[in-house]
Amino acid sequence: MKVKALRYKKEFNDFQEFVLIEEYGGEPMVFTSEIPKLQPETATIEDMRKYIENNDYYEDLEINWDKLELVEFDLIESGVVGADIRNKLTPPLNLVALLRIYFSETDDKEDDVRNKEKLLPYIKKEMEQSEKSVKYISNLL
Repeated sequence: MKVKALRYKKEFNDFQEFVLIEEYGGEPMVFTSEIPKLQPETATIEDMRKYIENNDYYEDLEINWDKLELVEFDLIESGVVGADIRNKLTPPLNLVALLRIYFSETDDKEDDVRNKEKLLPYIKKEMEQSEKSVKYISNLL
């Protein structure tokens, strides 16, 4: 799921801390945080600015919007990506195992040829699956 968060631009804050507009002691204030306040994927900085500037509650709050940016993040459940990657690595591991068998040789050359012919459809299938898995993993991050 995609979410957005308000943070300082790199040129104004080396740590690119997140910006929170929160109430403190009954007054709205601007805070920085290492933890973002999540906004929906549809949020825009222009809409946030309009909301703050047109709301009487925030009339005394001064925000330099030129120093801020709204950035998009992927919200991913902890541990899910690791399990997904592990599953996607099965076809490449199978392919390596099949290739080890394919390239091994025995004393019976005729038997080797027959066994290699039997392995080819499996190798081709694992090659196709491996290609899909690698593409999938490369697009994760």
